[in-house]
Amino acid sequence: MPAAGSKAAATLLSSACLATLDKLPPVEVAVGVHTQGRATRVTSLLDRVDAGLGKLTAARRAAVLVADGGSRDGTADLVDAWCDAEARGPARCRVEITPPLEDGRAFLGLLAAALHVGARSIAVLDADLAGMGADWIPSLIEPVEDGDADYVTPAYSRAASEGTLTTNLLAPLTRALYGKQIQQVTGGCAAMTASFVARGLPEWIDLAPPHAAGIEVALTVAALTAGARVVEVHLGRRHVDPNAPPPDLATILVRTVGPVCALMERSRDAWEPMRGSGPVPRVGDAPVVLPDSSRPSVERMVRAFHLGLKDLAPVWEQILADATLEDLYPLALSPPEDFEFAPGLWARVASDFVIAYHERQLPRDHLIRALTPLYLGRVAAFLREAWRSPPAGVVGIFDRIGRAFEVEKDHLAARWR
Repeated sequence: MPAAGSKAAATLLSSACLATLDKLPPVEVAVGVHTQGRATRVTSLLDRVDAGLGKLTAARRAAVLVADGGSRDGTADLVDAWCDAEARGPARCRVEITPPLEDGRAFLGLLAAALHVGARSIAVLDADLAGMGADWIPSLIEPVEDGDADYVTPAYSRAASEGTLTTNLLAPLTRALYGKQIQQVTGGCAAMTASFVARGLPEWIDLAPPHAAGIEVALTVAALTAGARVVEVHLGRRHVDPNAPPPDLATILVRTVGPVCALMERSRDAWEPMRGSGPVPRVGDAPVVLPDSSRPSVERMVRAFHLGLKDLAPVWEQILADATLEDLYPLALSPPEDFEFAPGLWARVASDFVIAYHERQLPRDHLIRALTPLYLGRVAAFLREAWRSPPAGVVGIFDRIGRAFEVEKDHLAARWR
């Protein structure tokens, strides 16, 4: 086991867990599942993971590792029961992490455990994923096992109203920064080589994001900046657990946008000179945009934007450039049926927030939360445009957003000190 893996295991895993891992038979492929509060569905998900591993070459030695991030609904007991049940397939083991019990730490614990047992190919999944097919596991792992990729990231088919934080902010900002057009910055699952994990794990532990989304961002940025061979795999439609209570939007922004901004400070030498972008290799068909089965209320989003202009103006004046504010204020007069928030203006807003985060103009979590009404305004404008287009035309809208962020990149880099 690499020295980084040994140190990480000692830091993240209990002594009892290490003893249990040492009793496992040799492992070549490890699939880790991190979970928190998913008692209603964790067993069925683990069964699908087990079945997916069964689709790999039978000679490969595999293990399913499960880490709980502090559930209070009996999830950990169900995981224990599943791991203890007699199984003919892959080995099963619950990974017990040391405090604090957080889903981000559970994610890191899975990586450390996979290195500890000597796995050469590692996949990690969020138990929030619903509708996962058994073919997802081999689809993720096979490019790593075949030597074609160091890091495999998912791509999904989805409706225009799904994943708007990704399509309108995370993906275009990452594209502009690091020059790669990947769909998912936080995709809920990924696969990677053990050597990739061993190189990055000490830094990810040092970052210590409390939430799994922050670890996903860190892995993605590491893959894009460290010369890793990145491959995108189309997995079909992504669902989330319908019974899982989602955090509020402002909290989601803090958990995702915050780590992207924080990592810019560590990776400046990689992103600052980067201009333009290109796609990463893809396995499988291109993702498609699906029709929206239901349409969220654009009117409500526009009202939230207008309320933000009224109530958060003193905060935004500390974050946004004067020219940005001058272009935003007229939007207060736009009714929902005429509301527009151009990609270029949105890219400038995002750039202003990134600079304010870097310069610590406000407490960072408070600053990111202040982005919420602006984001809702942008999504309202995006959905109005997307719903006027055929599904295939929405792909072009995604690209225009990405190009707007690339154009803004020069301005962002010039202001970074």
